Amino acid sequence: MSKLTLRNHPLRDVLDKELRQRTFPALNTPCRLCHFMFTVANASRQLEFSVMQQHAEQQGAYLTETDQDLNIPLFAGTLRWERHGEFSSYTFILSGAAATLFDDPLSFLPSRDWFDELPGQLFRIVQLTVIPAEALPATDEINGYFNDETRISSMLADEKARIWTDFQKHAEGAGRMLLVDYGLSPARLGRLVQHLFDLGNYRKLSLLGWPVARQALQKLNNLEQQLSGLTQRIEQKRDNDERLLNQISQLAAQTEHIIAETSSRLAATAAYYQLTLDRLKTLNETPISDLISLQDFTERRLTPAFRTSESVQTRQTALSARLGRSTELLRTRINLKLEQQNQQLLVSMDKKARVQLKLQQVVEGLSFVAISYYAAQLADKTVIAASYWLPTLDVSLWRSISLPLVLVAVASLLLWLKRKLQQDQSP
Repeated sequence: MSKLTLRNHPLRDVLDKELRQRTFPALNTPCRLCHFMFTVANASRQLEFSVMQQHAEQQGAYLTETDQDLNIPLFAGTLRWERHGEFSSYTFILSGAAATLFDDPLSFLPSRDWFDELPGQLFRIVQLTVIPAEALPATDEINGYFNDETRISSMLADEKARIWTDFQKHAEGAGRMLLVDYGLSPARLGRLVQHLFDLGNYRKLSLLGWPVARQALQKLNNLEQQLSGLTQRIEQKRDNDERLLNQISQLAAQTEHIIAETSSRLAATAAYYQLTLDRLKTLNETPISDLISLQDFTERRLTPAFRTSESVQTRQTALSARLGRSTELLRTRINLKLEQQNQQLLVSMDKKARVQLKLQQVVEGLSFVAISYYAAQLADKTVIAASYWLPTLDVSLWRSISLPLVLVAVASLLLWLKRKLQQDQSP
């Protein structure tokens, strides 16, 4: 095995440890539990770990950075600590029965200031009392612990347990759950309790997206109205396209800002909602006639809030797409205008080039006349000068001959230069 050990995947032990984590300890009936849930920022995680590491060392346990949960004994009971993405939970477990089913949550702590050093904001407290079937109080006594309007009761774990709760904070500052054990094994009872705590935590966390969704809906309504007005102005061409494009760009920026603000929370809401449904399935719930079940309560209270968050995400995506199409439409129209302007500019430049060509041709003709004139004058002066040295020279004859010769020479020279330039310009 030593040779094979050298070939271990670097994540083999880490993943094995991850699979073993978040396993709730086995529970014996009767027992009482108090579950505290705190939302914890990433910046406070190191402080939380340091404090919990100290508690673990005091009880002879060791906590590493990769550990996501911890079970340590505390005076008469056990502490179950779990670290999640944005929250941590502390479950204090006391074995045996008590005089009352529910008590002050602080009575579960080693000291009333036990949480003072730990970071985070208190998000949920719930007490869960597990009793055997033979210790079940009278119905009227049980009903007295819960609110009549929101009381929930159903059979769980293939009818081997029954739960009472009302998802309401009571006078002691905590929620209440009463679980009656009809023959669950300690391990299955521990898993059932964990699922119940997870169900409540994920259900409440999924509701964090509801106020965010409501605020986003107001902003989306305003942006959609503005976009509708801009779209109408685009259709009717009542405004400058560049100005409209600038206004749509501003709307797009505001929309993306809203999406950036809400997308993380709304995505978490969807994830927590799905986790809530998953926990409901694992409870194997059987409804009791005329009583609200956990499934009924979730569908009636949680699902509408989730649908609101879901609709916000859909509307944000749709609004972003509409803004993109409107922006593309305006850019296309502006590009067409620019192409038309460029085409008109090219036509204007072509006309100017033709005019310049005609002017150039006129100038070339005038140049021929001017050059011929000066050349003829030069030839005439040459003949007169030559007659001084040659008295017998017939001045009139040579003057008459020089003019056509000069015209032919100048015309030939200009023609040669023109052809030479054309040859140089041609590819």
